[in-house]
Amino acid sequence: MIPETLSVVERQILANQFRILSKMENDPQAYETKIEILENGFTEKYIEIFDLNTEEIPMDICEETTQILHMFRRINTAIEALSHIEKTELELDKLHFEGFDAKRDPHYHYLQYLINTNEWRDFNVIYSGGEYQLSKYRSMLEYQIFLLDNDHYDLKKENLEHFIDVVINPTKKSAFKLVV
Repeated sequence: MIPETLSVVERQILANQFRILSKMENDPQAYETKIEILENGFTEKYIEIFDLNTEEIPMDICEETTQILHMFRRINTAIEALSHIEKTELELDKLHFEGFDAKRDPHYHYLQYLINTNEWRDFNVIYSGGEYQLSKYRSMLEYQIFLLDNDHYDLKKENLEHFIDVVINPTKKSAFKLVV
């Protein structure tokens, strides 16, 4: 969040930091404008001082993003273990990770960071144009949490079928079942 106001002390500290950077960089002029904005308190121009692209992403969004990624990693591992015949029997396209809405969803920005830092390099699709994905992921995540709460860690074909059913009919969460 770009502040609407800064105290005189905050402005002076930042201006001094930019002076130091201007001595260390090849392009000192780039910092002169920032120093002038801060020294004069031009609040409308603070956006040029704070080069942040997004608002702070809350912890619950970061955690949910990571849980969704873990869920899809488990699903992909289970799909790889299926036989060719089993794969043809399932609508596996329903279990495809489609990313997050880049325009409206803060999950997108956190995922982009995770991919760029190689923590989740196996997820390269990060943008989708719709809002449906997040509600789909949350419905699937409820089933994932149900399975983990019941110490059910290895997914089987029947679990994948239930994930698909949850995607198609998100109100069926009361019918969660364990497959042993």
